[in-house]
Amino acid sequence: MRVTFNTFPDTLLGRLQSLGSEQNKALTQLSTGQRIAAPSDDAPAMQRILNLRTEKKQNQQFHRNATDGLERSKVTFSSLEQIKDLLVRASELAAGINGASSENEYFAKSSEINQLIEQGLNVGNTKLRGSYLFAADSPENPAFTAERRGDGKINAISYAGSLNDSPIRIGEDTEIKVGSTVSENEKIADLLNKLIDLRDAMDAPASATKAESVISMRGQGADSLDELENTILTFVSRAGTVQYRLETAMKDLETRYEATEQLISKDADIDFAEATVRLNRAQMAYQAAIQSGGMIQRNSLLDYIR
Repeated sequence: MRVTFNTFPDTLLGRLQSLGSEQNKALTQLSTGQRIAAPSDDAPAMQRILNLRTEKKQNQQFHRNATDGLERSKVTFSSLEQIKDLLVRASELAAGINGASSENEYFAKSSEINQLIEQGLNVGNTKLRGSYLFAADSPENPAFTAERRGDGKINAISYAGSLNDSPIRIGEDTEIKVGSTVSENEKIADLLNKLIDLRDAMDAPASATKAESVISMRGQGADSLDELENTILTFVSRAGTVQYRLETAMKDLETRYEATEQLISKDADIDFAEATVRLNRAQMAYQAAIQSGGMIQRNSLLDYIR
């Protein structure tokens, strides 16, 4: 077999290139902290990493959704509490109607209820970040509109928001309604109209049945103030339950995020000690190859002829 003059230099050059690649790979891993830079480094591990990163991004989005939903739910809870307080005060005014001895007292109670109605409309049109809170999935439009009389007093209030609820997604297959529902919004309009009826009953001319009419509005029938107060309490309770559920979901998503990070790190991160050993080994082999190659290149056939 004939060995050409270029056989050794070519072999040495190939070896040096291989050792140089090993050094560069180890240096890149040490500088980035990542074991895999391309799919060819470890195809199965790269596939697992890509899947985990996709899952991590989804969990991040679900967490952002839950965070926004929790803020909305808290404001909804606070607003419903205010509406409940309005009803409680109106019920107190209606309960004390038997003690009214003059039309002036009726007028004073009527004026206070009128302010409760105005405040109720204001709360119903609460905005959060520029969006109407009680307008369901049409937050750009006011949730409630008022029809006013010539004297400026509200004559009727109607729900003007969307008829479709607006749930948010906090999991792959999990949606939750974080604000008030359409049926709850419509009930809020009903109770505000009930306060209007109560105010108008107090404004009515004096008669033997005037006090009886006011008391009837307070405590009898499905649409009485007491019953409406219980209904609002149910809405408040649901809002509180939604808050708890969102907080639990956020904790679960945070736990899953940390677990995903650990799994990605297990596949992607390098062992610094092991990478350092590989770098040192490649550098030593590279230097030895250069030194031995230099020594062999200085020899010729004449060195072996005696």
